[in-house]
This record gives sequence, C-alpha cells and structure tokens, in this order.
Amino acid sequence: MSRLRSSIRDLILTQKDINKSLELAEVYGSMLWAVDSGVYDDPELEDILTERCMGAIQKGETHLPLKDCIHIISEPYLIGGHTRLMEQLSTMHPEKPDLLITRQSDERAIERTKNFFNESILVEHRTPFQKISEIIESLKAYERVILHIHPDDIHAVIACRILKKITGAKIFFVNHADHVFTYGSTVADVYFEISVFGKHRDMKKTISGGKSFLGIPLSNQLVIKKHHLPEREDILNFFSAASPFKFKPIKGYDPRPTIHRVLSEFKNSTFWIVGANPYTNIWWWPLKIKYWRRFKILSSVPYAGYLKLLERADFYVDSYPIPGGTAFAEQLVSGRRCVGLRAPIQGYSPADNLKSESVDDLIASILQFDNDESVIELVCSVNGYEAVKSRYLACLYSNMLCANELEKHVVWTGDIAVYEEIGKITSAIPPAAIVKLISYDKRFLLEVLRELSIPQKIKMVIKLSILMLKNVAGKSLRSDRR
Repeated sequence: MSRLRSSIRDLILTQKDINKSLELAEVYGSMLWAVDSGVYDDPELEDILTERCMGAIQKGETHLPLKDCIHIISEPYLIGGHTRLMEQLSTMHPEKPDLLITRQSDERAIERTKNFFNESILVEHRTPFQKISEIIESLKAYERVILHIHPDDIHAVIACRILKKITGAKIFFVNHADHVFTYGSTVADVYFEISVFGKHRDMKKTISGGKSFLGIPLSNQLVIKKHHLPEREDILNFFSAASPFKFKPIKGYDPRPTIHRVLSEFKNSTFWIVGANPYTNIWWWPLKIKYWRRFKILSSVPYAGYLKLLERADFYVDSYPIPGGTAFAEQLVSGRRCVGLRAPIQGYSPADNLKSESVDDLIASILQFDNDESVIELVCSVNGYEAVKSRYLACLYSNMLCANELEKHVVWTGDIAVYEEIGKITSAIPPAAIVKLISYDKRFLLEVLRELSIPQKIKMVIKLSILMLKNVAGKSLRSDRR
C-alpha cells in the first residue's frame, strides 16, 4: 500500500490545476479511510493545498461574525451513530445552531436535520475550488464552527483553515471516525476525544490544536432492572446488531467462537444478528449450517421490527471485533442484560467493564452475574447527556479543556494496529474512488489490483464492471431523452 499511497500523493502534488489536486486529494483520503495503512493523517498535504487555495481566494469584505455557531457535516444519515451524535450536541446549545451540509445527501436525512437545527444549508456541487469558496462564504457570519465531517472531506478542512485566517473563527472537530485516517489534524483549535481508543490512535497523528475529552452522550433514560439468572435449559434470546464489517474476523479476533459456545451451552437459545449480510458475509456460513434454526441473520429489518426483536432479547451482545460505540452502554442503561468480549477497539464507555476477556468468562457472566449497578452509575456519570453537555459547553464558551475521564475508569487492553494491512489489502476500497483515479492515469488500475488480495481483486473487478455498465446505461438514457 505504501507505494500506491506515494504514487497517488505525488499525482496530487504535480497537478497544475488546483481542482484536479483537490479531487485527487479526496480520492486519496477515501482510500486511506478504507484501508488501514498505518497512516492516520497528512498535515503536510493539508498545508500545501491550503496555501494553493489561499492564493486564489477572493477575500472580499471582512465582517465580524454575528452569529454564534454552525455545525458542518459531510452527509447526514437516517440511521447510525454519526448523525445522531451531531443531533444530540445540537440540542445542548442555548439556541438552535445552524447546519451546513457539504455533499449531496438523502432528502429524508436533510429533512430530519431540520428538527435539530435552525437552518440547514446545502452546498451546491460545482468544482472543488468553487465548493471551498462557497463553504467559506457560508461560514463567515459565525464565531464557532463544529466539524462532523467524513474522513476524506478535504474541502471542508481547507475552507475552515482559510476561514480562520479571514475572520478568526474558532474551529472544533468532533472526530466520529477516530479509529481511521482522517483529514483535519491542522484545522481545529480544539480536537474532541470521544474514546480511549481515539486518544491512543491520535498519538500517531500530528494534531496542531488543543485536545479535550467529550464522550458520546447516551440517548436513553436510565432504567435499572434486576434480572433472573438463567439456567442452561432456559429458552433464551441473544441479540446483536451492527454493520457487517464490525463482525468480520481479523487477526484472531473472531465473534464465531462466542456464538458457537452460546448456542451449544444453551441448547434452547436463539442468537439473532441484525445488520450482517447472510449471503456475502461467508464467515457466517458454517455457523448457519450447524445451527440452522437457532442462528438468525438479518441484513436489515424495519425499525418497528428491530424494536420488537430487541424487546424479546434476554441478552444484548455487543458486536466484535469492532464494538458499537455506545450502543452497548445504551442497552445497559435501558435495563437490558448486556454481555460481550473486550474488543481491540475499546474505551467508548465504562460499560466495557462488563465485558469478558475470554469466551469462558463470558459464559460464566451469563450464568452468574447480573449487570453491575456501580458500572451503570459510572456510565451515566461519564456518558450521561448532562455530563457530556457540561464538558461540551465549557469547552465552547469557557475555553475549558477536559482530561479523558474514561482512562480513569477503564483499563486499556486495546490494539490500535488491529486493522493495519501489512501484506495484500483485504479491505474493500470504494470502486468510485478507483474509477476517479484511473480517469487520471489508467495504469493505476493495475497498480491497485496488484495490491489487493485475491478475493478483493475479484470483488473489485465485478464492482467496476457493474459501475461501468451503469454509467453506459445512464449515458444512453440521457442521449435518448435528447
């Protein structure tokens, strides 16, 4: 990957047209986001591209900022924690802030944001440089800018860097994707930490601003229940939900031994996984064949159906080897029995203290221990809505930086290199990024394919073929309309 990374970076720097450099920089960020190559930021590239853009920006009149705060998101979603964290932070302001969306997004997701923000502004899609100029113009009226951007959103980063020089606005970065490469190391006055894993990963970055612990706020109201300890013969429902990649085995971290032990020890139990793909996630097939009726995999389910399955669950099992952020903690404070394995990516809430170091310990915890009330109290004190709000507003309006509270309560046993690709690339690279790359130099196709593992080579060829067919069909349709 290092040779491919260097080749793309060189191509970015040798383009005379700034729009081409910016377009390629987004591709570069997208690929590093997808593939852990041991590189988690690129401040030098941010510096170079910002200087090039600064020289071409029309400064215009500079006015003192009149408005308090605006949030920026690359693309809001209807589901998942990324948008939900932004929404929760928006409700902590004394008055509703505004929102700037930098990329084309689902209309329903945009509509949803209007419940949380005073105004939602969508950046029009033009050239990358025009986009940066438009972002700057949209932000000039604000004293504070809160970033929630995708890791590859170089346009928002450059725009905010230039904005700081023009108006002196203060930039805060909520790095939702704290476990992957991301642009933005050079832009923020304050870089918020949301986990212990993120803090350890940040040690491999060159972050120019201050750092302050924020934490992910819980959305559930506290419910404490006493649970009946089960017998092995009981009819039990185990439930886990996450994106497919969060369950994919890697480097000996594997969710299947846990599921196998649960289904073999509790012979009347059923284990549900929602979010995995039963057809393409082939690592599930042996378990599915062995426990056909009792191991249930659903790629998706309507929200009402999801809640119904969750309500029937006797145990919530966190995803592994990638946990669900604070999903585990939210189920805990809602009164559900929670178990799981301590993952290499960890430290998002004190609920980690309920997790087991081995499968044997996990089985013992199911049989012998109810949720620990002291852990629940700790979760609320660190990740409770009011606790996060206090830290957030103190940082924004009183310049107070907070130490990472999770470090005091959760012993670190993580592995920040768990997803680093040493040999051939086994992660999926977005085919749209490859198409854009080879539009500049077709030789990159062979270079990318050389770096991929055999399964990823096959998948990439199929995906690129489908993408090309769609493009041909789209062009034909547009031609017919003319």
